[in-house]
Amino acid sequence: MTTFHKYPEIPRLERRPEILSVKQAVAVEKLHGTNFRVLFPAGMTAVEHLFLGGRNEELNAGSASFYGGRPIAWWTSRPDLVLGLLNAFRRRGIDGDITVYGEACGTGIQKGVRYGAPGEVLFRAFDIRIEENFVSYDLFTELCDEAGLPRVPEMWRGEPTLEAFDALLEKTSAEAVRNGIDDATNLSEGVVIRSNPLLRNAFGEWLIIKHKSDGFSEVAKRVPGAGGKNLAPAAAFVETYVVRGRVVNAIGGLRDAGTPLKSDMADMQFLVPAIVADLHKEQEAEWQEVLAQGILEKELRSAVTRALSRVFSQMLRERFVA
Repeated sequence: MTTFHKYPEIPRLERRPEILSVKQAVAVEKLHGTNFRVLFPAGMTAVEHLFLGGRNEELNAGSASFYGGRPIAWWTSRPDLVLGLLNAFRRRGIDGDITVYGEACGTGIQKGVRYGAPGEVLFRAFDIRIEENFVSYDLFTELCDEAGLPRVPEMWRGEPTLEAFDALLEKTSAEAVRNGIDDATNLSEGVVIRSNPLLRNAFGEWLIIKHKSDGFSEVAKRVPGAGGKNLAPAAAFVETYVVRGRVVNAIGGLRDAGTPLKSDMADMQFLVPAIVADLHKEQEAEWQEVLAQGILEKELRSAVTRALSRVFSQMLRERFVA
């Protein structure tokens, strides 16, 4: 049965802090437009077999209600591109339902950033999914470039740090410059950052985040001391109890139980529940004391996950072997 998958919601950094613990991340420009998806169903033989959709709606070739039908027309007017992508998939033996995700942007879609000529609508790809999994970022770029499918500009690759992420903000739109609009005040919305290779956290959530420039952010930056919840009790708890020795013991216990550990950040899916269970067993009184100070259970678990991610990633960098 064909499933037309939506793209996952992309949260801010504070909801996916584990991305700071991976070995490499890739950042691409976050275009200010509307999410658009195109499904190449398994067994497709003609351009007419494409499925088209926005983030939440499925469309057909005649749908004019979605931005006047212009994102749809961008695809339906390019049969050679569609067949080029289909051939690129087949040359690599890629089969099944394949979804191409991208951003439709330009005149009449979103205001605030100019990407092309007046009246022009663009599509820029940012990911490709085969059935339930996304292709690697390098394969994504290879497929797009081979077929001639424009993709969002890559802005940076490297070891993830907050400083590196912040340095990518308040920049002139690279997509606009690529299209001949060289205006220093035409700032990009921000960046979308993903782990490379793309991983999931312990809760099965993809390590993909958005990091926005101030003018596009939905959340105001919090000034220290200017209010907001005091999370110090949670921070003090994890600093005291989420330590290397506890992680060493958890790894040993998991291996004794036959858990298939890989000695990389993918092991977080097993480590987080093991550490949380151990904390409840050994530090239940202290855990409840933190909750009694107004910290929510999910906030404390999130703090544990962030601290564990930092500790475990440092152990991996030091080539730790339990």
